[in-house]
Amino acid sequence: MIFLAEDDAPIAQDLYPDWSAMFGPAADRMELEIGSGHGGFALAFGARHPDRALVAIEQRRKFATELAAKVESRSLGKVLALLGDARLLIPRLFRPRSLAAIHVHFPDPWWKRRHHRRRILDDGVSRLFFNLLAPGGELDFRTDVERYGRDALAVLEEVGFQNAAGPGRFADRAPDELPSTREKRYLATGQQVWRLRMVRPD
Repeated sequence: MIFLAEDDAPIAQDLYPDWSAMFGPAADRMELEIGSGHGGFALAFGARHPDRALVAIEQRRKFATELAAKVESRSLGKVLALLGDARLLIPRLFRPRSLAAIHVHFPDPWWKRRHHRRRILDDGVSRLFFNLLAPGGELDFRTDVERYGRDALAVLEEVGFQNAAGPGRFADRAPDELPSTREKRYLATGQQVWRLRMVRPD
């Protein structure tokens, strides 16, 4: 199933989707992936966790449509593919403190300084993530650009996240971690990945 959302579509702030009707009890511990790409993480998540709900947002129509088709063909009923700009969609879709986890894997680093405001983890979006996560909820961030990782680390700690690896530190790869399609290539070639596991405090 795919939901096509126009960025300028008027959505009243008090009219959130009825996630319980869509996902049942799994909506109580819903997770979000931003930038699902080819869908490797979302598909693996749905197969491993059939009792947990994941909303995967992708702004490239081709990738979002392909992911939706794979979700349907594999009967992954708790995974939903959304097409649109996550910055605009997530405040309209999710209530504060309603998400158990947010996954952001290999976002565009926007190298030029004048483009840094386009980064998905600027301070405004980081505060939004913080507010959307339930107490104890986790932000799972991965990048292949160390500088971007360090910039994200500083912003996330500043807005109030607790670093599960300790202040100022990157996280180790967890044994049961689900890789994205892109990360599978890095694991095969040994390319470095910088990981953050940031928690909203209780």
